[in-house]
Parts: sequence; structure tokens; C-alpha cells
Amino acid sequence: MADQCDICGKPIVSPYGDSDILIAGYSPDDWDYTKGYAFTGRKGKILQTELDRVGIDLWSCRVAYLWYHEPTDSEDCYQRSLKALTLEMAGRKVLLLGSALVKILTGENVMEWCGLKMQSPMFPLSMKWAMVAPDPAQVEHSTIGELRLAISKFGREAKHNG
Repeated sequence: MADQCDICGKPIVSPYGDSDILIAGYSPDDWDYTKGYAFTGRKGKILQTELDRVGIDLWSCRVAYLWYHEPTDSEDCYQRSLKALTLEMAGRKVLLLGSALVKILTGENVMEWCGLKMQSPMFPLSMKWAMVAPDPAQVEHSTIGELRLAISKFGREAKHNG
């Protein structure tokens, strides 16, 4: 079961893992709240399958959400989550998942940048690089091709270009 936020009292899905690879999503789903970990439900299985294809184990990565809890929470919760996520990026190779997260951090549309490295004034200077991919939950409503392509490019880049 997820911990509770000390600001608003809602459930939190805390970051986990220790790696130079950060997988960052936008918001937990109901299954994440039940388990207390990110990407444990259906979208986690999709993400793990695609990461396995390129030799990356989700459970060996650092995993975090922008929103540790629901995006409808207070501005204080939002600002704390945004600051925490940008700190998580420091010194890491980052895979940003989903259009909402990419829009907040870069002002860009995820599909226009899918599988490409991105820059943003919000990224910490020590971050190695960031790449974007669609949210794994979206493949339930569309093709898996964009996610597969982006994660394949991320995997190659992560292995060859520290």
C-alpha cells in the first residue's frame, strides 16, 4: 500500500531503484497505488516487455513519476513533485514517458520528439540526456510501434553513449 502525502494526505507512489537510468512517468494508476510501486500494472508489463527487448530491466532502473499522487492535488504538492523529479534527473540518462510529462518539462509534443533526445531549461545541467516515448498505457488505444521505436532508440543510446 502506498504512503500518504504529508501535505494533502493522498496516497503517494514513491520513486524506487538506484541506477544511472531514470524512467519517468506522469502519474500513477490505481494498480500503482495498490502496490505502492510505479509501473506495476498493465502499463508496467507493456513497458517491461519493451525494455526487455533492448536489454534493460525496469526493476534495475530508477523509476519515478512527476506526480507521486493525483495531478488534481494542491499546487504545493505539484511544485514539490516537479522539483523532486528534476532532482531525480541529475546525473542520469532519462526516458520521459507520455505527452503530459513531456509538455510540462519541455513545452513540446511527445509524438513530434518520440525517440529523439530533448533539451529543456527545466533539465538539470548534470543530466546526461533525455529521450521521450509515449506512455505505455496509450498502446491500449493505439499501435505499440511508437513506443517500441522510442524504447529501442533509448536502449541503444543508453548502452553506447553513457
